[in-house]
Amino acid sequence: MQIPLVGQKDDPQGKGGGTAGQNAWYVESAFGSSIRDSAEAEQDHLSRLLHFSHRRVLIIGEPLARSGVVPMFDSIFRIPQNRLSALPVVAIGNARDVLVADAPIEKTPAEMIRELSQMGMREPINLRIFLYSLLTEGIDPVAPAIRKVPTTTKLKKEQQTTIQLAGIAVFRHDKLAVVLEDRVATGLLLAMGRAQNPTIDVTLPGEKRSRTAILQVMSSTSNIRPKLRNGRIEVNIALDVTANLAENMSDFDPTDYRRRSDMERAAERRVGQLVEQAVSALQRHNADALGVGDAVHRRYRNHWRRVRGRWEEEHYPNVKITIEPQVHIEHDGALIRSLNRKLKESNPS
Repeated sequence: MQIPLVGQKDDPQGKGGGTAGQNAWYVESAFGSSIRDSAEAEQDHLSRLLHFSHRRVLIIGEPLARSGVVPMFDSIFRIPQNRLSALPVVAIGNARDVLVADAPIEKTPAEMIRELSQMGMREPINLRIFLYSLLTEGIDPVAPAIRKVPTTTKLKKEQQTTIQLAGIAVFRHDKLAVVLEDRVATGLLLAMGRAQNPTIDVTLPGEKRSRTAILQVMSSTSNIRPKLRNGRIEVNIALDVTANLAENMSDFDPTDYRRRSDMERAAERRVGQLVEQAVSALQRHNADALGVGDAVHRRYRNHWRRVRGRWEEEHYPNVKITIEPQVHIEHDGALIRSLNRKLKESNPS
């Protein structure tokens, strides 16, 4: 447990003395035969009463996540003191590592973890949503993944650490199946309709090498539509994406409506690639984070009754999923033309 030391919070640097050393927070741990037993063991050597309604984040270590989180959640959901608005996250490695990170931007590492979880996706996953996905047939839960990393600055001699958003942890039932990182995680969030303004690199049409532009997604929606054809389920994922041009170092002119259309088609191909990579990773690990089974259950109840016992092992990995993205570029920014193109026109030699 990471406990803030309220008496030291007035220090603008987050520093303090006493038994806690130089931090305005204190990390306590104990062992027990169960989650509740370990909490009671911690209470035995704390002079303040533990009150779990103050908990904001629940960090699950990777080994525990892979072995199953149901035993951990039983006491949490059973006691009304625990609020379901707390955010679950999965730590790459052991949970204690991120609890003792420096996290210099925020007062406590837990506060930084909470901010990262909220920034990582639209409508962050809390315990209530996680539990709903865990108990609903045909959908598997997800949670943000974090890791402790060293800071890259070389301005100070001492080595500091911070916390990084590592990707999306995807579960199969209550066990961690895979952690999707980088662009694959972006594709999953786009497919789920939870992308929070990610940037997408787009290769523009043409033969020249300098044909890359960066788009920032401003809004996106996703619609999963299953279809039953000849006794087999096929799924269509329709994406509607609105983006702004964030960077354009090519000589591609987006002000020409024909060129803008080419840019939007190139962006649709890139979005389709990202979502296809995420869907392929989910099907390889038999993890249904998109709720394909739930969509089939809602639309074709009779068919679902026949396949539900074999859905995860036989049907879901082989479902044909088609991605249909539609991208609309709304703004080009303050620049009308690329600086790179303007420079070449000014210096033709």
